[in-house]
Amino acid sequence: MPIRVGRSMRVKVVSRGSDLAVLQAGRVARALGARWPDLDVETTTRSSRGDRDRRVALWDAPDKGLFTEDLSHALVAGDADIAVHSWKDLPVSGYAGTTIAGTLERADPRDVLLIRRTVVDARPASLAVLSSSPRRAWQMGQSLAPLLPWPCGSIAAHPVRGNIPTRLRKLLAGDGDALVVAKAALDRLLSPDSKPDVARDIRNALGQCAWMVLPLRQFPTAPAQGALAIEIAASRTDLADRVQAVTHEPTRLAVEAERAILASYGGGCHEAIGATVLLREYGRITSLRGQLPNGEVLQDWSLTRSGSATVPPRTDASHVWPGPDERQGAERRPLSTAVPAHARALWIARADALPLDYRPSDSQLVWTAGLRSWERLARRGVWVHGSSDGLGDQESPDVDLMAGTSPEWIRLTHDRSDAPGALATYSVRYVLPDDLAARTHFFWMSGSLFREALDRHPGIGGAWHASGPGRTARALHDTLGSTSRVSTWLDYDQWHQNVTL
Repeated sequence: MPIRVGRSMRVKVVSRGSDLAVLQAGRVARALGARWPDLDVETTTRSSRGDRDRRVALWDAPDKGLFTEDLSHALVAGDADIAVHSWKDLPVSGYAGTTIAGTLERADPRDVLLIRRTVVDARPASLAVLSSSPRRAWQMGQSLAPLLPWPCGSIAAHPVRGNIPTRLRKLLAGDGDALVVAKAALDRLLSPDSKPDVARDIRNALGQCAWMVLPLRQFPTAPAQGALAIEIAASRTDLADRVQAVTHEPTRLAVEAERAILASYGGGCHEAIGATVLLREYGRITSLRGQLPNGEVLQDWSLTRSGSATVPPRTDASHVWPGPDERQGAERRPLSTAVPAHARALWIARADALPLDYRPSDSQLVWTAGLRSWERLARRGVWVHGSSDGLGDQESPDVDLMAGTSPEWIRLTHDRSDAPGALATYSVRYVLPDDLAARTHFFWMSGSLFREALDRHPGIGGAWHASGPGRTARALHDTLGSTSRVSTWLDYDQWHQNVTL
């Protein structure tokens, strides 16, 4: 039980001894202390079996408790009151005698690929990536090559051990060409909470690498990646309410959904499965991708809607617009627009928005609206730092810590965009069919196209309307109001498949 000192109650928080683990425990301790001034929160460290035995290859570890079970046992033994873990390291079955009482708000769950700049300059035909994760190894082999700005025919994972600074040192020493790490770990070690010398070393390492934030659609992460588990002994009902008071409920819901997915496929540490759940105002996005031991490939990128929107009734393909052969119904022409010399961060709506004669420098950030634009730019030799996964420009790149600055994004887009920071690099003229008024189901690619069509054919206002997330969805709702005839989809293909007979 916690020791009471005067009117205060002393609580001991335990974590592993790495800089990252200590930083994470400190954040939990400060959150508890701020919410409960009567708590005297002390942090301490304990080594884990994974820390003590460096001979065990993570790929071949017998279970998922390699870095957590010692801390959990300390709770049962009464040697500590609270344990703070990286939630992804915990087995889905949990430990007898303990419970996860809560969590703080999750950090960015995405993975980051780092490649030494000397390797990028060499443009090798094969790439050796340091990673001990079966999931990362499989995903990279399946999906990384099209994101690289040069042809790369072979991508292989090589096991690596150690904390984040150690892995970065191994990368820079040439143990591999590239390294995949959790962005949450990098962000935390670069944050003001980090030790100055640690943050400096991480920053110096990043300066010697090109980096990209891997898209969640193709690279869903380890379930619960980026989230902190606050564990207590099951008998400690006196602490449960206190931890719950600092818990970020959306994080808990997303993480529990991800771990349930992993559990449904066995839940082991050897599963090459990534599962990430994103909670948005329009619904819950699930990204699932990986391979089971029997060779079965898993892939899901789906939306469970919230609110009053309903799935439109199915109809004959002749009643939908655009049909698959009408999707290119716009004339686009490049404008003689110069990208400003001061531009340091370019958000690119479509690959054509980046002028063909413009080559971003190594110091510029390049972000795309979706994966297709990323791949097209990569074929042009452009290094892309990440994308919004087709979820709209309200999805923040969230790369300030990695970039070492708060970039002012210039959005390269068309001349009819009303987006903040927009720079028109091409003109667009929409081509609408003569029978548009007879159509009943619409998927809109832009708000300006929707408004123009509605001006020409006011009668379509009562039809079924859909779009992807983001600015177009807001245009539909702002114009048509709250109606169940407006729905949000992750992409056109999913919409078309669900509304046509």
